[in-house]
Amino acid sequence: MDDDLDLTRLDDPAVYDRAVALLAAVTDDLLDDVRALDDDAVRAPSLLPGWTRAHVLTHVARNADALCNLLEWARTGVEHPMYASREQRDADIEAGAGRSAADLEADVESSAERLLAAIAALPAERRSATVRSGAGTAMPASDVLWARIREVAYHHVDLGTGRRFRDLPAPVVARGLPEAVQRTGVDPAAAGVRGSAADLLGWLTGREDGAALDADGPLPAVPSWG
Repeated sequence: MDDDLDLTRLDDPAVYDRAVALLAAVTDDLLDDVRALDDDAVRAPSLLPGWTRAHVLTHVARNADALCNLLEWARTGVEHPMYASREQRDADIEAGAGRSAADLEADVESSAERLLAAIAALPAERRSATVRSGAGTAMPASDVLWARIREVAYHHVDLGTGRRFRDLPAPVVARGLPEAVQRTGVDPAAAGVRGSAADLLGWLTGREDGAALDADGPLPAVPSWG
């Protein structure tokens, strides 16, 4: 799996193309696990407090559609936010969380296909166009690829089907760890915390308890990933 892929260099056309292939691969990995879930399994709690697996899968599907909005913004130059509002985003997730396993699988798959089509339709010269994430952060349209790879990979762990951060592709961990340090304000090296990059990322994102890590003292508190 392209361990040397540098996901911070999505402005490079060759890197961008390889990242598209990585997105397709992590999406296929997710769908392989989703296909094994029945109606009872999707009602079970996920690793995210207050969310079932169905909530997670609905969120993943609606995120694909939201990122299509950003690609349309980049393609046309007409502002098109990810979501109409945070309230609408949350309402859509709640509305979709009561569906059957088959409906959830179909939604995740079809929305992922729509996003891959939108990525393919974005002209290369528009990849540098500035769009804004749901949090309002400005970014080049090329970074939609990273946003989606991260979304699929991290939420695959959140399903609680046995996937761990150490199972994620190395390029995901390589870009995700420094991002998590910046986002949480917790620098493991400065805090005397040691471990594999994947285990550190799982801890910093709040998905893993840090039991696999070594530390000079108690693990510092990590702010909520949000």
